[in-house]
Amino acid sequence: MRVVRVLAVGAALAATVSLATPAQGAVSTVTAEATGSTAQQTAKRLKNPIVAHRGSPRVAPEETLAAYRAAIAEGAAVLEGDVQLTREGELVLVHDDTLDTTTDAEQIFPDRGPWRVGDFTLAEIKQLDAGSWVHEKFAAERVPTLEEVLVLARGKTGFNLEMKSPQSSPGVATKLAALLAECGYTDDRVNPRTGMLEIAVHSRDEAVLREFAALLPHVRISWLSGGPMLDDSRLAELATWTDAVYATPTATTAADIDRAHEVGLKVYSDPVDSPKSIAMARNQRYDYLVTNVPAVAKRVVAGKDPRLGLDGVEIEHVMANPSGEDNQPENGEYVALRNTTDQPIDISSHTLTDHAANIWLSTGDKAVIQPGGLFLVYVNTGTNRADAYYNGYSVGMFNNTGGDTVYLMDENMNLEDVYSYVLP
Repeated sequence: MRVVRVLAVGAALAATVSLATPAQGAVSTVTAEATGSTAQQTAKRLKNPIVAHRGSPRVAPEETLAAYRAAIAEGAAVLEGDVQLTREGELVLVHDDTLDTTTDAEQIFPDRGPWRVGDFTLAEIKQLDAGSWVHEKFAAERVPTLEEVLVLARGKTGFNLEMKSPQSSPGVATKLAALLAECGYTDDRVNPRTGMLEIAVHSRDEAVLREFAALLPHVRISWLSGGPMLDDSRLAELATWTDAVYATPTATTAADIDRAHEVGLKVYSDPVDSPKSIAMARNQRYDYLVTNVPAVAKRVVAGKDPRLGLDGVEIEHVMANPSGEDNQPENGEYVALRNTTDQPIDISSHTLTDHAANIWLSTGDKAVIQPGGLFLVYVNTGTNRADAYYNGYSVGMFNNTGGDTVYLMDENMNLEDVYSYVLP
């Protein structure tokens, strides 16, 4: 665990901290120090280690209030989100540096490209539709402010916030520290029901993490590393000023997680979504399970059948790297869906996406899988058949250099199945 040194803070923030009232529900929380050291806590398996990555973004648009409400309903212990500043310095939750990926900014403000978050006022951002890109039923969703999300989930979950793109959001550490202090999130309280922190902050930027730590030195911070576990010297150095790191379960072993624990660091998983990858992280002794599908993770942690779908359709396999070009007509990338029952199943208007969620596939409006049969959902162009639908994209979709995760949703955006694959 890092050694906390209280550094001087600005007068305004210091006053805010001293006057802050505890967050709602704080009476039922205790500090991490009161429950033992980080190394001691590592040995204890948390009842609910689930961190909802951008909310529940496979059943609602990422980082919207709908996604966070869904994550709370699915039993997540912590909500994760990406903090950026608007032009006038308001804190909003958006993952990308620009607004065009997850909103209709390009249509509403056609002359404002490349639509960087920091180039728009909060009032302008609130005009944007942040939901229809996923499903028309989410057309009313807007980009939320951080304060709106804190109010939504206060007393229900903790929060794990990334200071995103600090170069594009100068001053984000100061603004974030001030708002958290105003809301009473100034220390390392944990929820006794879950053992999870009420507030934690992370970033890939060392300077902005150190700036934040100087302002709120008792809030836990983590280095957003990801991928394989860092080497011993880097872990030892990070342990002097941070509290946790991130890694990918498919690139680590339990021994790697132990190396981080030995120097007092906790370990967050990179997003794990399929039952197999969630179990892999759990078995490697990751402290926290970051996931896009809290409902699936909750069932795996509880030892229950992780399957969510009730209609008997499963993702059987993914053709991520076909012979020839990925986007070739007729024989490009596809997802194979299997009917596991003895009755025909209508899967019309079901949708699929991958981990990046930049492309969404449809099964078409006349999709029926015969008993025990397969239905192939192609990314690219081709001739539709009774057992195949082509989506007509001109580009490839799936990651064929390491692996990917694929999600199947029904016509109402209810999650039906999750499938992960790893390529050598």
